[in-house]
Amino acid sequence: MNLSVRDIVYIGVLSALCAIATSILIPLSNGGMVHLGSAALFTIGALFGGMYGALAGAIGSALFDLVMGHSAYTLFSIVIKGLAGLFVGLILVGMRPRPFYQLTYSLGKLILALIVGSVWTAFGYWIAWAYVLNSMAAATIRLPASFLTSGVGCVITLFLVRALLRQFKKH
Repeated sequence: MNLSVRDIVYIGVLSALCAIATSILIPLSNGGMVHLGSAALFTIGALFGGMYGALAGAIGSALFDLVMGHSAYTLFSIVIKGLAGLFVGLILVGMRPRPFYQLTYSLGKLILALIVGSVWTAFGYWIAWAYVLNSMAAATIRLPASFLTSGVGCVITLFLVRALLRQFKKH
């Protein structure tokens, strides 16, 4: 993988955006949380492709976990969020970014990519919670929060991607 200085700068900024969006959260009584990190991750993958989605998701989520005291999940987040960003980006854009004026995909394809990212994220964190908490029951109780977070992220992404692409294509 040959990264330019531009790639590194964009990935750094997008990683910070993921970390910040994840810190906008509502804690739930079952130990889970709803946050905007999935919206940022899905939007990055949809606009910039698999490589940026994977790296921004992995780095941003790891930063959040380390800074916010969730270090037991850091390695899991690198893999889970990295692959979620990769999947969304690959389905919609490919591996590398393309000029925004070239990005055209149907609503159905966007929804498919978001579903793949959401299901993967829920499955990945279900495994992570079972391991860290040493309880399949505790992991299963947290699944609704994961789907709620992804659902909120999907809705925001649907509107944000379509609005941003409209604006980019105007200019």
